[in-house]
Amino acid sequence: MHRKTLESTAANYPYLQGLWAIPFGLGTILAGFSNLQNRPAEPVTLAILAVGVGVSLLISWRIARYYRDHYGSVTPTRDRMIRQGIAIVAWVVILFVGANQFLFWSPDSVMCVYASAFALATLAYYAILVGLRPHHVLVWGAVFVAGLLPIWGTLGADRDPLAMIPLGLTLIVSGILDQRLLARSLATAGGQSLETSHVGG
Repeated sequence: MHRKTLESTAANYPYLQGLWAIPFGLGTILAGFSNLQNRPAEPVTLAILAVGVGVSLLISWRIARYYRDHYGSVTPTRDRMIRQGIAIVAWVVILFVGANQFLFWSPDSVMCVYASAFALATLAYYAILVGLRPHHVLVWGAVFVAGLLPIWGTLGADRDPLAMIPLGLTLIVSGILDQRLLARSLATAGGQSLETSHVGG
């Protein structure tokens, strides 16, 4: 692998660890489930949430171990940390503004602007941090369009919580594709890789 490719891969490595999207996606699904108007009785709901949180923590522990054992660690540079902060702020601002009830959101709307705002915020996050890849545009672009389709009007108060379930699944799919991209980026024709290395990114 050429030096520039190695440097680019090292710089993006902390932000393309897509397996972390699995517990985040599960958390989004649980958050949507817990906000449903018509959910199971409270003891059942609490049991489901407790199991879900426990599974997410276990998965997170296994993911951390996997990345540590297979790829080592990368120390982000100060510029990268600043860029990450900007990306997170942009994600929050776009989601908040896009889904704000005083701007676009309405309980009687036939659209789910929350889903579209979530997709747009995620696209902005990727664009700022690692640059948009084809799978980002395809996956999150589809979610953005789906949120604007006039198919959500019959869901009433459960519209946005229900939307969080496919959003969580989309996070997981997007993360798996990020991981696939990372693995391909680390592969080299000469059999070299960044595994077990400690480089700045």
